[in-house]
Amino acid sequence: MSLKTRILVTVFCASFAGVLLQRGIYFFTNDVLGFSQAQNLWFALLFGVAYVGGAAASYRIATRFGERRALRCTVALLVLVHVWLACFPSALPLTIAFGLAPLLLGAMWPVFESYMSAGETPTSLGPALGRYNISWALSVPLGLALAGPLIASGSARSLFLVAAVLNALVWLSCGALPEHPKHLDARDAARPDATAIARSRVLLVAARVAMLESYMLLFLLAPLMPEIMKSLGFHTAAAARASSLLDVARFGGFVALFAYSGWHGKKGPLLLAIATLPLGFALVLLGQSVLSVVSGELLFGASAGFLYTAALYYAQLVQNASVDAGGAHEALIGVGYALGPGAGLVGTALAHGAGPGSAAYARGMSTATLPLIVACTIGALWQLLQGRQRPAQSVRD
Repeated sequence: MSLKTRILVTVFCASFAGVLLQRGIYFFTNDVLGFSQAQNLWFALLFGVAYVGGAAASYRIATRFGERRALRCTVALLVLVHVWLACFPSALPLTIAFGLAPLLLGAMWPVFESYMSAGETPTSLGPALGRYNISWALSVPLGLALAGPLIASGSARSLFLVAAVLNALVWLSCGALPEHPKHLDARDAARPDATAIARSRVLLVAARVAMLESYMLLFLLAPLMPEIMKSLGFHTAAAARASSLLDVARFGGFVALFAYSGWHGKKGPLLLAIATLPLGFALVLLGQSVLSVVSGELLFGASAGFLYTAALYYAQLVQNASVDAGGAHEALIGVGYALGPGAGLVGTALAHGAGPGSAAYARGMSTATLPLIVACTIGALWQLLQGRQRPAQSVRD
């Protein structure tokens, strides 16, 4: 098995395990522990804050211990966390685990991104990251589809046991990785020139701001999905499957971006994704029919998939596949993880306990999220417009 193929298989398993906890957990807490939307939002907020800490520390950890050792240590601890949850699947252990697991996940993902991107030229980087995104994204709807039946069947402990086994396989696979990723020399002829770096840096900042918005909105929706879907008449297993359509659309976007590289270096596709993202979100959050919610999931998922791909591609291109590039990328995702549930908590308070489909719910969530959506959208568009006016020489490599 080649190094890149091993990474892809390993990333699929790691992502599958992560989905069972990070996304499936809200169906577990809602169905088994009886958590409300507000309690799920507090859980999501805890996850986001801890994830930022792990991502911010990933570069220092990898530099201190080496990439392979850092990966194996974080994954080993994830195995222990999931075994502990399988033994004690109650509210307090779950709260502690939801503080520990995101620290480890935030430290882990930038290292995988560095291994996948290292040594790639600007031409080959897009296809390499396309395969990487397809690999981890494929696991998300599959993980959600498995989580629902496991929880509904009464064997909720198996949710954590499956994740523990998958993480154990990841730990074994990481042992065959080289100690460090092999990067291109900074003076290699295949590296982009200063003008291309400057242009990519402008697109990177705009994509990152919009990606932050996408994760903020995604992880506002994730804790709310159980009740949104149940308000449309879905039971637990079907609700988990229906909510995974967003991730199916994101996966489809990754496949399309892998097949077509014409978006590299262009502003038009970014502008389109920035415009369609909030529309998809509004349809999911405020839609009162299966058709509107599903349409919103598909639109939101495709837009979010492009923004994630663009942000990661330009980061690895500008920073030569450094763990630090992935760390900044994942830290922004973590900020989104925290901002989304925070806005949801404000919206829930403004809605005075009203549920999905009610006018009070729509007003509360709209009031809480609209300022953040407007700020991120204006910020991303401003960066693109400023980038058009800024000379390349003013941007340092």
